[in-house]
Amino acid sequence: IFNNINQWWENNKANGKQSVVFGYSLGKAQRILKYLDKNIAPIYAHTAIYNTQQALMDFGMDVYPVQHWNPSVTKDETAGAMIIAPPSAFNTPWLKRFQPFSTGYCSGWMQVRGAQRRRNADAGFALSDHADWPGLLEAVKATEAEKVYVTHGYQSTFSRYLNEIGIESGEVVTEYGDDEAYDDAKIIAAGEGEEAA
Repeated sequence: IFNNINQWWENNKANGKQSVVFGYSLGKAQRILKYLDKNIAPIYAHTAIYNTQQALMDFGMDVYPVQHWNPSVTKDETAGAMIIAPPSAFNTPWLKRFQPFSTGYCSGWMQVRGAQRRRNADAGFALSDHADWPGLLEAVKATEAEKVYVTHGYQSTFSRYLNEIGIESGEVVTEYGDDEAYDDAKIIAAGEGEEAA
């Protein structure tokens, strides 16, 4: 996957384009940043991802110290660059500043036929951060947290199970529903000319 992302980036640079790849600010962005070829061109991050990186570094985590893209960064500085952004930045005025650009989307949904087209991305990379049941349990136990808050997906089932095995758990209900469908809806809406929030 990461070789494909780096090759896509190199091709875009050779064609005079910036590469803008979309992934969640916590988890996915860190994986992408870790495996990018830092020798291709500069790497910049949307504010949401930059702030997440800074918070992780403040907690002593070993994450890539990505450069913050802000309005003072010039077009020359971003020539051929990789810009990491959250899905909510897709098809917004912020994105248009990088023209000419090529967009890539990192999601496990890229394995599903038609997902890249539905998201209106130029490239799709099947990169998922979802864990299976044993992986989730292992992660929860490894944290040794006093209480676990569960959201997104099968939150009631997982929270109930954690309580049954002696790990105090509660649900955090969000507006997003049961799966990544909320994100698909935002991206599709953005592709139809509406700004994703």
